[in-house]
Amino acid sequence: MDNQEALQRTLNRARRALQILEEEKASYGIRVPVDLQIELEEKQKEVTSLEARLSQLQGQRPESLPDNLPRYNDVFVGRKQEIARCLEALSPEERGWGVTIDGIGGMGKTALALEVAHLARKQALFDAYLFVSAKTTRLSAEGVREETLALSSLDSFCREFAKRLGQTDIVKMTDATERRRALLDALRGRRTLLIWDNLETLNTEEGDMIAEFLRKLPTPNKAIITSRRRTGESAITIRLDRLLEAEALELMQAKGRSHPRLAQELNATKPEILTALCEASGGNPLALDWTLGQVAHKGYSISVALERLRNAAKSEDLYGFLFADAAKTLSKNDRTVLSALAVFQTPGTKAALVDATDLVLTEIQVSLERLVTLSLVNDLDGERFGLHPLTRSYIRAAMVGTDTITIGTQPLAGENRFDSFIPKVLNYWLGYAQKWFDSTAQRKVLRYWVDFAQKNGGYGKDAYKTHDKLEAEWQNLEGVATTLREMAGIPSALKDRQAAQMLIDLETALNNFLWFRGYWDEMVRLGEWRYQAGKALGQWSDAGWGAYNVAWIYYNRADTDRAASWAAQMAEAMERGGSRLEKAVTIGMQGVIADQRKDWAEAERLFQERLAIHRELEDEEREAIALNDLGEVARSQGHYDRAESYYKQALAIEEKLGNKERQAIYCGNLGLLALNRDRPSEARPWYERELALAQEVGRQDLVADAKAGLAQVLEKEGRYAEALLLAQSALDIQERLRDQGLDWTRQLVERLRRKAEME
Repeated sequence: MDNQEALQRTLNRARRALQILEEEKASYGIRVPVDLQIELEEKQKEVTSLEARLSQLQGQRPESLPDNLPRYNDVFVGRKQEIARCLEALSPEERGWGVTIDGIGGMGKTALALEVAHLARKQALFDAYLFVSAKTTRLSAEGVREETLALSSLDSFCREFAKRLGQTDIVKMTDATERRRALLDALRGRRTLLIWDNLETLNTEEGDMIAEFLRKLPTPNKAIITSRRRTGESAITIRLDRLLEAEALELMQAKGRSHPRLAQELNATKPEILTALCEASGGNPLALDWTLGQVAHKGYSISVALERLRNAAKSEDLYGFLFADAAKTLSKNDRTVLSALAVFQTPGTKAALVDATDLVLTEIQVSLERLVTLSLVNDLDGERFGLHPLTRSYIRAAMVGTDTITIGTQPLAGENRFDSFIPKVLNYWLGYAQKWFDSTAQRKVLRYWVDFAQKNGGYGKDAYKTHDKLEAEWQNLEGVATTLREMAGIPSALKDRQAAQMLIDLETALNNFLWFRGYWDEMVRLGEWRYQAGKALGQWSDAGWGAYNVAWIYYNRADTDRAASWAAQMAEAMERGGSRLEKAVTIGMQGVIADQRKDWAEAERLFQERLAIHRELEDEEREAIALNDLGEVARSQGHYDRAESYYKQALAIEEKLGNKERQAIYCGNLGLLALNRDRPSEARPWYERELALAQEVGRQDLVADAKAGLAQVLEKEGRYAEALLLAQSALDIQERLRDQGLDWTRQLVERLRRKAEME
């Protein structure tokens, strides 16, 4: 109660301070000093944070409280000293950014981190509790491969944290560095606990980037990271060692309470045998848990399980050996569920597994119960199920039919055999595993996600309405893309035609979503992969469209030489297998590059050629695009009447067709044309219309264009402070996208800032 009363008093003081600041702001009218606005925003965050913490102490869990802490394990024993040290590290009095929990695999680092986080939540130490685990890697003949399209795992973490905090603008950023800065800014004035799990999967460069991020973490935010490597700079480091014998025995009894068969065996076993089991496990909770699962599910006695554990220890790869041993008795359905979960990048629900595997719900439930008992699958909150990273790697290696494995990770000095990856032993495991797992289940799940993308993606005037569904599953979709690329073997010799075709289908379905939502780096990567897959299959139209999508991003970033290079590859592909329509699109791409190089005579020639083809084919949508392109060339040369005619013809077509995205483009161009003619009053309604349409369909680059245009209108009217706000918002978006208009908008912002300061 004392804590609650103290927090209430602090909240009351913060509310009074906020009220004073708001009254001061109101006295300034529209010209609020920047320092006052910043102070006001920080005080608002402080009040929100205090309210969230107070509600927790009052026994409330508001839906607005960012909290995705999983229930990692239903049994937690011991570690009392470690818990106390962790909570000390998370207190505001501790100057470091938090705590690092390191140690060898299976020692319960994640379980400890979550136990501490749940205790912190019980004490209302923070206003948000965010958990993210490092993306897993995949075993292959060449070694450990990255599994995502992201620039770094840190960037994936930042996206997830921003999404959980409701910072959608940060999620949509395409520049990783800007995203990190924006997330740090969003955390100022808050009191958030960030849990970063399994950082041992990252390479040295990524680890250094995360260390730099944590050094900049604004107080009183804190973090917990778990890793096999020592990474404790500016934080308290806890080296998690083996369980004490008493703790190991307590863990056995706790597991027995959940499994009557195990409890019976434990009660019938002599104490010295249980002590020997603790020793054979090396005090490793995961090894002990796995072994107890053999007793609970397979009917082994404790003595037999002990002997198997001892044999596993001799292999120098306990995890691989135990997984192989457990998997020998799995049913076909069990293996299907494991194979499906190995494809999912986020925990899967029973319903999703039914859709992805064609098994009925009762079959899924039976298999999940068995797999959870064997500790091959984690039973998470919200009826979701996921794999341990090592289990995922082993299953995937088996499904792709790898004969040998090379692991690049080097064990740290002093770590024992439980943390070693010995290729010889893994190859032994794979020899068995490949007999149990085939690619059929994996392909079903891959097809499931490709179908999901095709259902909710693609093109059309209303395609943007389902983009939220793709956004919610982007982590799975990007993992599927990487899996398909590896299975296909591109850019080397083609290994799997079906995988290559699915990769093409996936890119086709996702391209519009990636463009609208600002995933421009990912759009380049997937476009390259589609180009490579199309070439490998001899499907030149697909190769051409992949090249087009890459060229389009480079054009929009004013990287003209790269855009021209990819346009040339597109032209070559379309010449070999493109339709007349696709060759016209190729001509259009060459035209916009000529326009960007200010070769207007060549640009107009190409656009006129394209327009004639589209009219011949009676393709009104692309006819409008060609007319707009001609308008751009005319406007650039100062032929304003011709430009207006072209733009309005294009707009009339799109109004008839009902395409709001294209209408937004043409309205923006008409607004720019009005400004070129020094007619700001005419420009305003065009830009206002562009902004409304762009926000509705979700095209970030057009939102920025409209705001920059309206800022220029306000500048003409002498309303510099209002104009500056709009221009800065436009600049923020363009910096994230690395848009071709970035430098111009920066100049606009600087000009408006000087004028606003002189008012």
